[in-house]
Amino acid sequence: MNSKVRIFVVSNIKLPINASFKEAFSIAKKRLIKCNLNTARLEYKIYRRSIDARKKNDIHFVYSVAVSGEFSEIDDSLLLSEGIIELTQDLDLKFEKGSERLKNPPLIVGTGPCGIFAALLLAEEGYNPIVIERGSSVSDRKKAVNTFFNTGVLDAETNIQFGAGGAGTFSDGKLVTRINDSLTGYILRRFVEFGAPGEIEYLARPHIGTDILSGIVEKMLLRIDELGGKVLYNTKLLSISDETSVAHTTKTDIQYGALILAIGHSARDTYESLFKNNFSIIPKSFSVGMRIEHLADDIDRAMYGDAPREILGRAEYNLSYNTKERGVYTFCMCPGGTVVAAASEAGGVCVNGMSEHSRNSRNSNSAV
Repeated sequence: MNSKVRIFVVSNIKLPINASFKEAFSIAKKRLIKCNLNTARLEYKIYRRSIDARKKNDIHFVYSVAVSGEFSEIDDSLLLSEGIIELTQDLDLKFEKGSERLKNPPLIVGTGPCGIFAALLLAEEGYNPIVIERGSSVSDRKKAVNTFFNTGVLDAETNIQFGAGGAGTFSDGKLVTRINDSLTGYILRRFVEFGAPGEIEYLARPHIGTDILSGIVEKMLLRIDELGGKVLYNTKLLSISDETSVAHTTKTDIQYGALILAIGHSARDTYESLFKNNFSIIPKSFSVGMRIEHLADDIDRAMYGDAPREILGRAEYNLSYNTKERGVYTFCMCPGGTVVAAASEAGGVCVNGMSEHSRNSRNSNSAV
């Protein structure tokens, strides 16, 4: 009888908020047995956990459990009747290398999420990438940000927008996306590898927090350096000579074999330079809004009633209203967080939401 290793996700397991993971595993096992599956030598793992707070007198967790093992002779119709699906997507990032050797290392501009992961993958594959960042390292960046908060003196190159890790380093550290991409699991696993809490792999709304995320960014950039890459801070891209594959920066000219521009949305001077050099720039729609702040206890009470906060954590919300002409919605909600000044140019006003892992600040806030 042929058998192979397969992974199934048993969904919609509703349990009280004080129930243990073992109780979720036990229910998953019973549902597999109902599908006539052999449950010996199986591995159980929490795949997803969310909060159902629609009824204040019946707040509970909803679990999905991933079960892996060797299975044979499976009745798919029975699985569907029990809300069990097979996990088929490949969460490992794989790509094919070219056959022609690069004459020069690849160059990545910017160390936000896009830049860091691109550089990390290239370094792990032996490409020895060069990474340039207009802002400073994490430690120097913290000093510049504290100076701005305390004195109002802005460093236009090292601030909440610019520096190691990009704007995300000084944020809530939320890991939420509106796209359904199978590589999301890969990103979460890599964050855990570099020091993020393991819970981000299964929470419906994973969150790291600025205090932990800054250390993760440092470790990732250090790994790139250890693998043969080079990270240059306080190095701003000025222009690109596309025909000669040369990047002109504030420190030196860099010959590159391939170029990745991971410059984010705030590097307006870089976009202007690209536009003047006849690069094709495609505009995309964007939202304009503000930050609204409220007492965290009020939001907790509105969402959770009298349920214990020590188990549920700080409450989150989403609000939206759509008309034919315009949509109004909240996003980037920071429970127990802080509204921070996030300017990156003299005379500019920009705000963002930030919180530490504990989310224990007095207020919560959201972008509207």
